[in-house]
Amino acid sequence: MRKLIFILALQLIYSFAFAGETKKIITGLTLDKAIEIALKENSQAKIAQYEIEKSEAKLTESYSSLIPSLSGEGSYIRNIKKPVFFLPDFFGGTGQVRPIEIGSKNSYSAQLKVGVPIFVGQAYTGIVMSKLGLDLSRLSYEETLAQIRLNTTKAFLDVLLSKEAEKFIRESYENALRNLENARKLNAAGLLSDFDYLSAQVEVEKIKPNVLQAEYTYQTALNFLKALLNLSSEDSIEVIGDFQSFMINKNVPQLDNFSVYNTFTLKKLSLQKQLADKNIMLQKWGHFPSLIAFGNYQIQTQAEDYKFNSYRWVKSAAVGLSLNIPIFSGFGVTSKVEQAEIQSKQLEETMNYTKKQLEIAISNTRNKMQTSLEKIEAQKLNKEKARRSYQIAELRFAEGMSTQLEISNANLNLLSAELGYYQALYEYLVAQAELEFYLNKSNN
Repeated sequence: MRKLIFILALQLIYSFAFAGETKKIITGLTLDKAIEIALKENSQAKIAQYEIEKSEAKLTESYSSLIPSLSGEGSYIRNIKKPVFFLPDFFGGTGQVRPIEIGSKNSYSAQLKVGVPIFVGQAYTGIVMSKLGLDLSRLSYEETLAQIRLNTTKAFLDVLLSKEAEKFIRESYENALRNLENARKLNAAGLLSDFDYLSAQVEVEKIKPNVLQAEYTYQTALNFLKALLNLSSEDSIEVIGDFQSFMINKNVPQLDNFSVYNTFTLKKLSLQKQLADKNIMLQKWGHFPSLIAFGNYQIQTQAEDYKFNSYRWVKSAAVGLSLNIPIFSGFGVTSKVEQAEIQSKQLEETMNYTKKQLEIAISNTRNKMQTSLEKIEAQKLNKEKARRSYQIAELRFAEGMSTQLEISNANLNLLSAELGYYQALYEYLVAQAELEFYLNKSNN
């Protein structure tokens, strides 16, 4: 009894805890709508946007190194023992030095400082590098959006494919059930052997696990799409669309020798190479002098008491130039320049290697599109023949003119042809989406 009360209490707490949560229901979800939601809700896009904002702040920081600086400071000193300086005992004739106290017990000072950079080479190079960093962040953001589009497209197509697969497997299961009923009737009439009747039963039981697996695959594809849309597994989505609607313009684009340079990967590497080259210059500035103008204004006073109104404040001001000339830094600057040059060479090699890999990947993807188009036409004819073959086999079996093996094979061939056709459509559309991503055309 206590256990039952405990379970009921937990259920009550659970219902109260989740009472405020509303289950989201999205109906009529098209591919365009799915991409729109993913771009708006996906966390990766938000993270990439924050990176742009951080780079903009970094650029502002770089500009600040060329803007005059202004600072103020103040101090108060309480002399427990006053400072002294020493003078010879001119009048005592002792030959000793005598300590003379200076200052007062209380010392106050305030200072205003101004610094104006006149020539600081690192600052100019730093600004250029910050601009390149901002360009890199923006490009990474565009790549993130394109990647979200690609992932959402592939997930959406996965849902459509698994949905079609489930439908065809169910049809195959229904065909087997109908065949089993015909087999039962023929067996009862003595027109079909017990072996063939048993084979029909086995065929039904053999397909049943495939139905369950197809349902699981479909739900898994749905959940993956939900995750990209920032939905929970408890939310409901209704995906609409079919492969045929995406096959209006079936073509394989022509590629030129410059297509690879439009990829996000090479564009990012190019910006990184420019940053590395600027970093070489930044480190070389360590060999050059810098010149800064400065000025300060100071007021100060000293007193034995705290009668502020009677204090006498002394004012002073100065301006000048500060020239810093590097002479020797233990080969530190030279080492930094060498490291920057090596990094630039590494990026150059990385670009060359990546370019070759991308050329192969783009070519393979285009070839996959071409092959998929040919498979679509072949599978379309195969599907039509397989359906006609099954209809004939079903009619022959109902009339007792064929065996259970013949109709079972016809049913299997029909399922394979249907799945093969839609698999070819799926492969073409996925390859098309991947090629658009490579060529940076998904934003157009």
